[in-house]
Amino acid sequence: MNLGKISIRYASALYALAVEKKEQDKVYEQMKVLSQAFICVPNLTDALSNPMYSQENKIILLETACGGGKEINPLVKTFIEFVVRKGREEYMLFMAMSFLKIYRKEEKIVLGNIISTVELPEETINKIKRFITIKYRQHLELHTEIDKNIIGGFIMEVNNYRFDTSLRTKLESIKRSLIAD
Repeated sequence: MNLGKISIRYASALYALAVEKKEQDKVYEQMKVLSQAFICVPNLTDALSNPMYSQENKIILLETACGGGKEINPLVKTFIEFVVRKGREEYMLFMAMSFLKIYRKEEKIVLGNIISTVELPEETINKIKRFITIKYRQHLELHTEIDKNIIGGFIMEVNNYRFDTSLRTKLESIKRSLIAD
């Protein structure tokens, strides 16, 4: 059995159970935190595959990665315990990522990123979300980022579409056209 099939089966089962218990939104939030923990702590995967750590330690490690001091959802707690008892803990990152993908597909959520030189007002962010919701017929989960290097304007990425109105890009375009002439 390959990694993809294992991860998708476990994630699908978790999603189905979460829907049945009407906990899918809470589980989604904790799976986002968990997947982010794997990104921020690259050694987490190594620790989970290390046979020197007991199952109990691996469970504690994963529960901590799901939010640390926050209350862990009972469904997520049970899922982590089940995965570790089955010896599949080293696939947990892929299970979390698969769950996020399934959730976003079922809940019609598209991911977006907007980079600007200043923090955008809430009103502007809400207008962008409404526009994307109408255009894609999906809700937008928007990540905002501040980057002073773009000088002005903004860069928005949604579903492999990039809309770049940054001054940096415009200046580079002018520079290329001057050099080409």
